[in-house]
Amino acid sequence: MQVLLKNRPVLDIQENGVCRVLDFDRLPFALRKENITFVDFIEWASNRTLSIGRSYAKEILNSLRLSQTNRFAVCKACRGLSLEDSYWLRQDDDDKSWEEVNLFRNPLSLFVTEISLSGSNIHFTASAEERRNIHTPELTTLGASAKGWIRQEGKLYLHKVGKYEIPADQILNVLDIPHIHYRVSAEKEISDYISEERKEWIRGVGEAVVNSELFTSEQISLVSFEEFQIFCENYGLNPYAEVEKMDREFYLKMQIADYILNNNDRHEQNLGFLMDNATGKLTGFCPLFDHDHAFSNYENVMSQTTECDMTLKEAAVGAQKELGMNLDKLDDMEQPQFLSAVQWDAVLDRKCQLSGTI
Repeated sequence: MQVLLKNRPVLDIQENGVCRVLDFDRLPFALRKENITFVDFIEWASNRTLSIGRSYAKEILNSLRLSQTNRFAVCKACRGLSLEDSYWLRQDDDDKSWEEVNLFRNPLSLFVTEISLSGSNIHFTASAEERRNIHTPELTTLGASAKGWIRQEGKLYLHKVGKYEIPADQILNVLDIPHIHYRVSAEKEISDYISEERKEWIRGVGEAVVNSELFTSEQISLVSFEEFQIFCENYGLNPYAEVEKMDREFYLKMQIADYILNNNDRHEQNLGFLMDNATGKLTGFCPLFDHDHAFSNYENVMSQTTECDMTLKEAAVGAQKELGMNLDKLDDMEQPQFLSAVQWDAVLDRKCQLSGTI
């Protein structure tokens, strides 16, 4: 078996479990170490697959007759293909090329997309052959919310249940903090993938389906902070110090953004960097993404992006003292879509607390 970056083999895994590095500079970041073991490889491959805690994960796996407990087996079944990067697994009897298998250009298994968003199939069915030849990004799309990738006019969009992406997008736009943009999904975009029953449930709980355009490509990959931490640990580096060296201003703006949004979900997979696939080198931070758990209704949310234990407020206060960002532009905003008056007042209150620290 081999790990490839597009058509370039970077790691060879022999039958006895011995791992032989073929291109160190282009290995996945979590595997860039001396003496890669079979356990290292299994852990990396397993971490590429969806968590059983994701909405409709069991239904997705059941539809493809895949294990709910063996994540490595799931990774092998879908060749480890993802839309976050251009790495994949090729077994010894596999004669396919990147051009034939990659998810960026080839047709996706639409019946899996429908299950990902609705939990069942109504519009799309699949033959036994289609179920054996798995071609879907849903097995390697992380996160807990119901979501699915849909190709529209040649571009890929991630549609998901998560209304708070919209006000977060509006607020970060005003503050000029780099982030991935979201919009509400149009009925015509999702009608073939979301059942009427599911739509009724979404409306009933006051939610909405939103979407964002794919921000990676065959040239640019996402490297999560989780992978970056593993890389740093392998070489005795402090990941937080390395992050600040990379772009201290962006790092500090993130602290301010997360406090203003009261975002309790900036974990190690919701923060990352962009990598140039040609060189294997990081080019900088990825714009902020995944804010569907923002606007929490409790105070003293703990930061997940600081080395020392501190609240979002404490981290943001320190960042604002250094940056002195102009937050007054929020006062000129109308109450964002999907936010209640209480939630919007809380945003403005947090803004005032930060503005008073300059």
